[in-house]
Amino acid sequence: MGNDNLPVVSKETGRAMAESSVARAREAYERFAEAGEMALNAFEASAAQSFEGWRAVMGSSRETAHNLADRHAAGARTLREQWDDAGARLYNAVEDNAVHTMAAMREIGHRMLVASDTNVRAGLDFADRLAAAADAREVVALNIAFLQEQARRLTDQMVDLHQTASRLAREAAARTETP
Repeated sequence: MGNDNLPVVSKETGRAMAESSVARAREAYERFAEAGEMALNAFEASAAQSFEGWRAVMGSSRETAHNLADRHAAGARTLREQWDDAGARLYNAVEDNAVHTMAAMREIGHRMLVASDTNVRAGLDFADRLAAAADAREVVALNIAFLQEQARRLTDQMVDLHQTASRLAREAAARTETP
């Protein structure tokens, strides 16, 4: 069942083309992974700037309240102190929650990126081995081995993500239970 329309390519040329394609795919992935890391860093910097902006707004609102309280008569000092205490408790609670939430998001995101990177690299390594395979029997053996490895790898990654998310949820619950 040959196809006379296809060009004839020697086995060595075909192998060289496959290896070259895998190498180009690996290089493209490296650039993609680097860009992803830069995007993650930019997101974290942006979130930190937003948090600092929120902190500045809270500070200016507190300062406005101080100025208003200072201009009024007798109970102004008590009102100001109550405002300060309530505002400080609220601000500290919000800041603490935001810090822990960002840390949890960063940890889960990092674990997912590492898992993704591991899987892509394993796929590229598999493609390298396939390109170097001597015959169809070796291709089948490589494929079976890769699928078994990938199944184990994915299971381990899912267990790790589940344990991490569960631990972070327990830690968050423990923080809310303590006064």
